[in-house]
Amino acid sequence: MNGLSLLVWMTLAQLPAVDVVTLTDVQHRGTLESMSAESVVVKTDEATVSVPYGEVLLIRSTMPPVALANETFILVQLVDGSRLRVTKISSSGTEITASHSKLGELKLPLTSVASVRMAAADPKIDSEWNQLLDRAPKKDMVAVRKGDVLDHLDGVIGSMSDSTLQFQLDGDDIAVKREKVFGLIYSKRDSTARKAVALFDLVSGDQLALKQVVWNGKAWTVRLVSGPSIDVAQELFSALDFTISKFTYLSDLEPRTVKHTPYFDIPDFHVFDYRRDRNFDGNRISVGQKAYAKGLAIHSRTQLKYRLGGDFRRFQAIMGIGDEINRGDVDVIIKADDKVIFTGSAKAIERGEKGVVQRAAPQTLDIDVTGVVELEIFVDFGSDKVDIGDRLYLANARAVR
Repeated sequence: MNGLSLLVWMTLAQLPAVDVVTLTDVQHRGTLESMSAESVVVKTDEATVSVPYGEVLLIRSTMPPVALANETFILVQLVDGSRLRVTKISSSGTEITASHSKLGELKLPLTSVASVRMAAADPKIDSEWNQLLDRAPKKDMVAVRKGDVLDHLDGVIGSMSDSTLQFQLDGDDIAVKREKVFGLIYSKRDSTARKAVALFDLVSGDQLALKQVVWNGKAWTVRLVSGPSIDVAQELFSALDFTISKFTYLSDLEPRTVKHTPYFDIPDFHVFDYRRDRNFDGNRISVGQKAYAKGLAIHSRTQLKYRLGGDFRRFQAIMGIGDEINRGDVDVIIKADDKVIFTGSAKAIERGEKGVVQRAAPQTLDIDVTGVVELEIFVDFGSDKVDIGDRLYLANARAVR
């Protein structure tokens, strides 16, 4: 179970109203009857459905969210991917103590904290803050706002009280007034997000990366990857997302090999290099008149190799020529450890009944990759032997555990 412990004892009066979504995008709407390491049971209007635990992708509340008062918050980001909106925070230098209006007092090891934004979000300055977050600093950073500009100091962040932040700059200990601090960014720490088995979303906007979740019939008790256990009232529950532990999108992986051979031998021709989560025009991938947030855009004569490491069972994707293209014809070969496991083709246009020309429907791929170490995808010219319109999209391309 990858360390996940699920225990559910429910009474009818307390059963949450939910949607249960499976890996194959089947949706069951009803009340959550029970949840265990073996299955999730939901009672719909038509029947009681038992979904194998390994097939559950998402459980989300269908109840109208509880109206929460707007409040100024301090945003704490953890290295496990958790996002906490707290109202008060202090630090001993080794541990952060944070107060949450709904979750109570939280004690977090300082090593689990990636950043703390003390000030409220502001469009004038948020982009600069995000640029600082994207760095991998060797030292801690204290961000200070000066008008509409964000400056920062590099050093070592120490303890923090309600009024003062201790900071070591060039070997000197200085006290910084908290009111001057926009945010704190801690020096590069290894992400533990991949250790999470699920993401738990709250209606308050918080998100918790979990290694354990328990339902006792009245409330949820969750344990963060970062360590602490937190009790969450039922009315705060928004969604329990198992995506992070069930599959990995290929667009989130770096391929081991990328090779594209353009139709014309033009040096440094990169117009049709493969794209991740975007089509060749920079927009969302769309096939079958449906847009997808995740996927691969691959032009003909492109080879991609990914290391799966034997950790996955299935490769799944929605395959088709991009909706924005009226002409396109490719052949597709997928190999697992140099063995062909799929051959097929995709066309923009096909002839239907009585020879009527129509848009070709996308194809659903669901291929066994159990034990496969390396997955290769090769897109070649189709029957027309040219590259005009050869924009193959693998929407939601993912490896399933």
